[in-house]
Amino acid sequence: MPDTREPLYESTVPAFHVGGRERHELGRDVLCLEIEEDVAGLKRLRCTLGAIGPKAGERDEQPLYLDGDILDFGTRLEVAMGPRSTSRTVFAGKVSALELAMQHGRDPEVRVFAEDKLMDLRMTRRFKTYEDVSEADLAREIANQHGISAQADVDGPTYKMVQQWNQSDLAFLRERARRLAADVWIEDDTLHVAARDKRGANAGRVTLIQGNDLLAVEVRADLAHQRTKQNVSGYDDEAKESIAEEASSSAVSSEASGGRSGIDVLSDAFGERPTFRVRDVPLAGEQATAWARAELLARARRFVCVRGITLGTPTLAVGSVVKLERVGKMFEGDGYYVTHVTHCYDTQDGYRTHFEAERAWIGSAS
Repeated sequence: MPDTREPLYESTVPAFHVGGRERHELGRDVLCLEIEEDVAGLKRLRCTLGAIGPKAGERDEQPLYLDGDILDFGTRLEVAMGPRSTSRTVFAGKVSALELAMQHGRDPEVRVFAEDKLMDLRMTRRFKTYEDVSEADLAREIANQHGISAQADVDGPTYKMVQQWNQSDLAFLRERARRLAADVWIEDDTLHVAARDKRGANAGRVTLIQGNDLLAVEVRADLAHQRTKQNVSGYDDEAKESIAEEASSSAVSSEASGGRSGIDVLSDAFGERPTFRVRDVPLAGEQATAWARAELLARARRFVCVRGITLGTPTLAVGSVVKLERVGKMFEGDGYYVTHVTHCYDTQDGYRTHFEAERAWIGSAS
């Protein structure tokens, strides 16, 4: 009868694919690897390789990775992490920098830097005027300029005119997304702009248990930047009258159904604390309404912030929804939205995943 038990040990050395072909020598020589991502998009890879070793057809050890044979500028690089039985591709992009580091008494190292497809948007600047467009229209227009598709899942106003003034396409998209508290990312050559509730609904769910796969965690509920109301004012250029819109606790009620929101805790502990948005001036009431809601949501979501380290979790990505267990009644439970992830590998600790997440509510401490 075959033994179907899980293996006692599985290697977590990253698997590297260059141009669609797995290159085992990169896995052999990797010393340190970091793959980082946040809600603003643009995955970044930093990899340190031992730069001297055996080479086919050579009797002696040779300098490696600087001859363009395996790695070169623009080389497409994919990295899968985790045990082979459950590994997942966590990065796909192109090499943008190569660095040689040499130090007396140590073997030379080659450091490789790469970015995902959003690098193209980061490196393209424009002076452009868009007319009668929504935020979704802007995303599709920019994606079209780069020959990729776009999926925009955001609700927002239509603008008579929007100007991109000497901004990169990525900086411009990030600014537009921030106004609606939305995320930007690219996946399978599709540009995504989505509100958090819509991205989270399609993302994976991960349960992390302190003392098991959750190696370290810090959780804080902080009222410092919470506000009870968000006010936005402007001037309606068509109606020739002032605009005054307000967002209150009802705007975040759907994201705080599991307990007490930061807005409620602030109101109970310190009373009303309204705030005003003055960086942007809306020219229509629907713009002011959308901006006020997005600003209050962004604040409310940062009420509970988590920083943690796991025993290597390849399924953990920005947009994942995390459930924490064994962290106390106030903080445990579902609903933590992952905002920052760094997948790390080194020869000392192996595979680790560092993450940051946030939630709009706390549970009852009793």
